[in-house]
Amino acid sequence: MHLLHLSAYLSLLAPFLARAADSKSPKPVKPCTIYSPTSGSFFDLNALSVQLPTEGKKAHKDDRTESWHAKGYDYGTNFTLNFCAPVVEELRDVDGVEEGLWRNVSAYYKLDGKTYSIG
Repeated sequence: MHLLHLSAYLSLLAPFLARAADSKSPKPVKPCTIYSPTSGSFFDLNALSVQLPTEGKKAHKDDRTESWHAKGYDYGTNFTLNFCAPVVEELRDVDGVEEGLWRNVSAYYKLDGKTYSIG
């Protein structure tokens, strides 16, 4: 009896399972983009990434020469961050991060004389 119910249930599900298998899976997300599952849209964050000019080249008039800053109103500190790249400021003594990895920090804050990585 239970087997009969199970086979009836599976027969009802078969069209849905076939359709799900045939539907295209979402395209792989490109680096430095985010995907909205609600709208299906991709948002490219590359324009927000701060890159210093290569050595010997001069920055353009509108180029950013420092990372982004966010005021931490409720935190008693400010945050420095970059999108899809490390911050452009030189960091020293990042708490809990090995010295060789300081150059990879993409977000941090300073509090009580210490620097803390948040990404």
